[in-house]
Amino acid sequence: MSTARYDYIEVSKALNMLAEQARLSIDAVELDIESSIGFIAAENVFSPIDLPPFDRSAVDGYAVCSEVVSSASPNNPVPLKLISYSDKLPSCDYAVQISTGVRMPLGADAVVMLEDAYREGDTVYILRSVPKYGNVSRKGEDIKEGEIVIEKGAIIRPVHVAVLSALGITRIKVFRKVRIGLVSTGSEVMPPQQGIEVYKKGMILDSTAILLRSALSMFRFIEVNWYGFVKDCEEEIKSVAEKALKENDIVIFTGGTGPGNTDKTFKAVSSISNDLKILSRGLAIRPGRPTTILVINGKPVFLLSGFPVAAYIALHEIVLRFIYTALGIKEQPLIEVPVRLSKRVFGSVGYDTYIRAKVTKCGDELCAEPLFLHGSGVLRSLLEANSLIVVPRNVEGYEKGERIWVKLL
Repeated sequence: MSTARYDYIEVSKALNMLAEQARLSIDAVELDIESSIGFIAAENVFSPIDLPPFDRSAVDGYAVCSEVVSSASPNNPVPLKLISYSDKLPSCDYAVQISTGVRMPLGADAVVMLEDAYREGDTVYILRSVPKYGNVSRKGEDIKEGEIVIEKGAIIRPVHVAVLSALGITRIKVFRKVRIGLVSTGSEVMPPQQGIEVYKKGMILDSTAILLRSALSMFRFIEVNWYGFVKDCEEEIKSVAEKALKENDIVIFTGGTGPGNTDKTFKAVSSISNDLKILSRGLAIRPGRPTTILVINGKPVFLLSGFPVAAYIALHEIVLRFIYTALGIKEQPLIEVPVRLSKRVFGSVGYDTYIRAKVTKCGDELCAEPLFLHGSGVLRSLLEANSLIVVPRNVEGYEKGERIWVKLL
C-alpha cells in the first residue's frame, strides 16, 4: 500500500484487517474478587454448587405440610402445634416457625406467611391454604451446579462479585490491563499548565490528548501510559515511539497524521521497524478521516487526528472496538438505543458520517436532536452531545421523525 496517498478505507474493513494482522497478547492474572471489578473475565466461571444449596423459606412464617392446610380459610382455621425452629417436622400436625432464608425442616413442603395465621399459646391457626412448595425457594432454582455464572469476556461488575461470593468463590482469572501508550505530537501544542497566554503566541492548549486519556481511564481494564508532548521533529517522535512500542500493547499518537510536509508523525513512526504493515492511510469516516492504522512488530499503532472530536470518535469506533473484539468482550464500547429524529440529517457520499446529537425523553419515547456544529475541533458539540448518529456511507441521510439507532456517549 502506498505510504503517500490517502486510501480512506471503510471502518469495517480496517477492523477486519486489524483482527488478522495485529496481536493483542494479554496474560491472565488471578485477582481477589473485589479487586476484579471492571476487569475482563479470562475464562468461563462455573458454579461449584446449587444456589440455594437447599430448600429454604422465602418469607417469615410457618413451615407446614401443604396437604394438611389445603382447606384452611378465615372461616375454617386449621390448628397446628407450634414449635420453634427445628431441622425436622415431628409430624404434619406440627408447624415450625421459620424466618426468610432459613433451611426448610425435613417433612415440611410449604410456608404460610405470618399474616395468614395467628397464635394462641402453643397453637398456630392457619387461615389460608398454601400449595406445595409455596413460599419456598427450591434448591438450585437460582443457579445450578455446573452452570456458567460468568462468561469469558464479561466485564466484571458488582453483581458478578455478589454471585461469586454467594458461591464461595473468592478469586477469579481476568486479563491483565491493556497497556496503551499515548503520545501527543505538534510543536504548537502546549500543556494546560502553560496558561492561556500561549494563544497570543499562536500556540494552542491541549484538549485532544487529555480527552483521550480521560476517556480511556474510565475503563478499569486499560492502563494509560502518557508520554507527553513531542515537537514536530522526526528523530524525537521516533525515539518516543520506540520506547512506547516496547512498553505497551497499543500505541496511540494524536496529531501529525495528515499529508502535509509539517506532519511528521507518520514518517517517523513508520521508520521504526522493517516489520511494518500499513493497514489504513485514512478512514472513510467524518470526522476522523486522517486516522492511520499501522501494525509494527505485531502491535497496533493508531495515528489519530489532533482535533478532539475526530480523535474521540476514532478512539471509540476503531481503537476500543478493536480491543473489545481482540479480548472477546461481550458488549460494545457504546450502547445503542432507538430514537426518533427531531431534524433531518445528511450523510456524506462514500463516508460513514458521525453527527453529534442530544437524546432526551419526549413523551413515551426517546428523541435525538442533531447538533449541527461543524468541524472536528468543535468542543462544544461534544460538551452538549450525549450520543452519536451514524449515517452509513451508502445512505444519503435520515428524515425528520424517522426512527433510528444512536450510540450513547
